[in-house]
Amino acid sequence: MEHVERLRKDGVPFRGYLDAGRHLVRLALPGVLVHVPLAALSLLALTVAAGDSAALVNQRFQLIGTSDAPLLIWTVVLTAASLAGEIVVFPATVIMATGHLVDRYVSPVEALRETVRRLPSLLVLLLTGALALGAVWAAQTGVLMATGQQWPAKAVLVVAAYTAMPGLLAVPGIVLHGCSGLDSIRRAYRLTELRFLATALTLAFGVVLVPGAATWALGSGLRLLPGPLATLGWCLAGTVLALAITPFQAAVVARQFLHCMAWRTEVDDADLTHGLPDTPPPRPIRFRLLPAALLPGLLFSGVVLVNPFGWPDVAETNVTESWAPEKFSVSSSDRKPEIGPFSLQHLHTGRDGRLVVVMDGFEDRSSLLACADLSCRTTSFTWAEPHDSGTSWRASAASTPLPDGRLLLTTWNSAGLELLTCEAATCVRTSGAIATTRRPPESVGVALAAQRGGGLVVAYADEDPAGGDRPAHDFVSLIFCPDTTCARSEPRQVARLEAGVYSAYDHNLAVAVGPGDRPVAARYDPATGQIQVISCLDAACHRPSVARPVPPAPANGDKLPWTAGLAMAVRPDGRPAIAYRDLRDQANKLLDCRTPDCSQADIRMLGAGSEHHAVPALVLDREGHPLVAFESREHQRLMLAVCTGSRCVSIPVSKNRGGFGDRLAMTLNAAGDPVIAWIDHALTPPGLSWNLHVTTPLNLASD
Repeated sequence: MEHVERLRKDGVPFRGYLDAGRHLVRLALPGVLVHVPLAALSLLALTVAAGDSAALVNQRFQLIGTSDAPLLIWTVVLTAASLAGEIVVFPATVIMATGHLVDRYVSPVEALRETVRRLPSLLVLLLTGALALGAVWAAQTGVLMATGQQWPAKAVLVVAAYTAMPGLLAVPGIVLHGCSGLDSIRRAYRLTELRFLATALTLAFGVVLVPGAATWALGSGLRLLPGPLATLGWCLAGTVLALAITPFQAAVVARQFLHCMAWRTEVDDADLTHGLPDTPPPRPIRFRLLPAALLPGLLFSGVVLVNPFGWPDVAETNVTESWAPEKFSVSSSDRKPEIGPFSLQHLHTGRDGRLVVVMDGFEDRSSLLACADLSCRTTSFTWAEPHDSGTSWRASAASTPLPDGRLLLTTWNSAGLELLTCEAATCVRTSGAIATTRRPPESVGVALAAQRGGGLVVAYADEDPAGGDRPAHDFVSLIFCPDTTCARSEPRQVARLEAGVYSAYDHNLAVAVGPGDRPVAARYDPATGQIQVISCLDAACHRPSVARPVPPAPANGDKLPWTAGLAMAVRPDGRPAIAYRDLRDQANKLLDCRTPDCSQADIRMLGAGSEHHAVPALVLDREGHPLVAFESREHQRLMLAVCTGSRCVSIPVSKNRGGFGDRLAMTLNAAGDPVIAWIDHALTPPGLSWNLHVTTPLNLASD
């Protein structure tokens, strides 16, 4: 009766964990024999077959390029392989843990062999559990639909999980006592009928709560490490934890089963050893199995860190992830800037290579989000102007970086269009009115570009004053300023175009400066999809010319796309490159001008799109090759097209959770890597929240 008296003692989780700790290496052997080969084959297949779908995001392997169907197949395959292995490993570990409790040592091979003999009954038990899980899910859904509240549905889940805990004792009933799948469930609940609540609590604590807490603690700790160490930690510490959890869980189940058996009447030590196979004394443990157990994790972490397959290497920061939600303020004087779907306007690289994001929300004042370091995890977010500055909130801000690292922003007030000079998050009004309009400021097109010699070019599109109430034409003017004060500005009308549509939410007018400080402007008409390119033969634009490389699309009534606009840059040889979304098929395209005046141009397809997608963003790399960021129509991927010569290659660089905002912004950082800013949304309490992300592809190579 020695074993009976010892196993009647309380404290099953604590004693079970002590047993598992003393025999951890031996109890982990079934997992090593089964899970390690399965993991090695799965990781090898995933590594080889991932192809263009894989990327390294913050030094972690992710599938971001694949469609949802292949991703779902991979998830199902890996889950099925892991579950198939656990169906064999967990019962075998229970057999070994039971043997240790009654001084009958069972070899891992014999335990696995005994488990395979009982596999049909174990599959019936698994199927019963799956049906029960489906019933609980249906009940939870019904409660949620009936009450419309989350907590009753969660209560249903907790009660069902707690009630199902004694069902874990069906496993030793099958592998030790030879019960069928359904009989083992009945036997498990009969064993616990006198101590149901205590048994359920013990199993919940030892099998679910403590392993879950350990997994959470490991994940939280590894997230604090830098990328390479975090990857190595996940592969090594994650492997050790995965192999160690099952022995601790099995030890609790085995001790609880024998604890219930020991409290039955007329039980002796022989009853507790029932069903255990007779095996010779155990051999000494070969510790060389430990490196073998870590081999898949070591190989996979090596592949991730070395990246022999050339997967895209991406650094990504959720800038607003740790922000505390702001309380709504009735007073406009103490209200702080907020991020919404329309907020993102431009992204620039300021002094010391730090990023500055220009924000201008829906009918709101412009604001600046300045990154304190290169990772952009620490930021400042302030208004560009005080609340009593008299600024028109409806008009959005145009911006451009200056050669010395400062930023220039536009602002509208009662006097007209004025300029702000900003450094970090501090802006100062530096000019008087440089333009006025009869229309609302938000319906006027404005764009900025800095000249290399320190001057400034302002592109300005307004209605023809002689056109009456419904003008048929717009005038596009270029305002030349020798410095940021614009005290001696020289406006020059350069084009008379068909009347277009401008708004605070779309960038339909763009301007850039080419070789010799020659300005180039481009306008996108959201009503027709036509693009006009206005080029100059000299820096003062005395002889402008207008080209129409993208003709108008067939009329579509008064309907306008949800988002519209273009992005333009001028190559070192003077040829413009323009990214836009075609009104005809909503595809993302690159207008690749073959001449400086864009009278000859090629249109290159980048990827399918939608009228609800963000407008593409464009920059030139240091070699003058266009880089275009756009939203993929399928599965909410952020794509980056690298164009060299007549060839553009698009690669996925990020995946969105809930949907992109209405605009993308891009710049080059100090190292010459493209940096993409984008906004996504997530349904989090108490409602819809918007997050700003900064994504930096690190290993782009132009062919």
